[in-house]
Amino acid sequence: MVRRKLLGAALVCAAAVMMAGAARADERSERAAAELLRKKLEKENPADKALLDAVKGKDVVVVAGSMDHIEQVLAAARIRHTVIQPEQVAEYPLKSSMILMVNCPGHIPDPGVRRIERFVRAGGLLYTTDWSLLNLVQKAFPKTIVHNGKSTGNEVVPVKVSKKDDNLMSQMLLRKSSEPQWWLEGGSYPIQIVDDRRVEVLATSDELGARYGASPVVVRFRWEDGEVIHVVSHFVRQMATSGPAVAAADGKFEGLSDDDLKEFKKSEEAQAKLGDVESSYAFQRMTANIVTGKQKRNVELEKLYNQTVGGTAQIRSAPSASAAPVTEASNGTRMRVIGRKGDQVQVRDEMGNEGWVSQSELVAH
Repeated sequence: MVRRKLLGAALVCAAAVMMAGAARADERSERAAAELLRKKLEKENPADKALLDAVKGKDVVVVAGSMDHIEQVLAAARIRHTVIQPEQVAEYPLKSSMILMVNCPGHIPDPGVRRIERFVRAGGLLYTTDWSLLNLVQKAFPKTIVHNGKSTGNEVVPVKVSKKDDNLMSQMLLRKSSEPQWWLEGGSYPIQIVDDRRVEVLATSDELGARYGASPVVVRFRWEDGEVIHVVSHFVRQMATSGPAVAAADGKFEGLSDDDLKEFKKSEEAQAKLGDVESSYAFQRMTANIVTGKQKRNVELEKLYNQTVGGTAQIRSAPSASAAPVTEASNGTRMRVIGRKGDQVQVRDEMGNEGWVSQSELVAH
């Protein structure tokens, strides 16, 4: 018994040492990817870099999770953000202009799940991974995507980008001839598409499909004025990629000047494994694309949500002055007109609340 306990303790210690080493190596690949991302954006799309730099912490909200840490990816990419706890979601002042990123496992109390659905309906963007599929997405957005009932092993698989010209998936590759490698957490949930007319598949893995019966890796769907993006596995890769152990310093990356490449090769980060850097870059680039794309979408949302109230007004549950109130709106609260009945107007505000106000209470925003 003592010998068994000592052996178990030794295995735990060995695993801890291996994980600590992997974590340090992964931090280096994340830093390398972030440096390359900034340099490539400066050269290829300075307008998007300016949008990324202008993002405020309140624009990107991260729901903490015990099994994933998107905040680490955001920090590496120098994207400002705010972290909240799952139990805070229901009362948090989410607005249509924001991005909500939910870490695995995505356990959120039911009032928070309902709040997220309203947030997306009003134009918000939800970005989720892995077990959030079962614990959040298929609860809040039924008949779109579901967990197919299987669980993956702990492995890395190559990924094919289905729509390379899509704004979300564009410029994900550091080298044109390469394919991003995706880490599958042991127990990751494969995605089953329920509504193939609504759901877009943006990236797939043939290996994932062959082994677990579902090949989608990145999917997206619209929900009223907002959208949901879900990916298999985690934001933070915790396993080395496969392929030759070549340092990133030896990579020939597209879109960088000779001076940029020389400067990068001198850095400590350039000693990270090339495959790991490419994998980290793919996730960081997709995340950056999501953030910049959302800023552009917000311009369109402002045109849709172009009404407010003159002072304060009750948004009511029915087109009657005596109907129960849903919430109170004040001057500056953006609202969209979604229906009319006589002199009563049905509105949706930027928080996702819906109800009725009098036409006389509305003014142009």
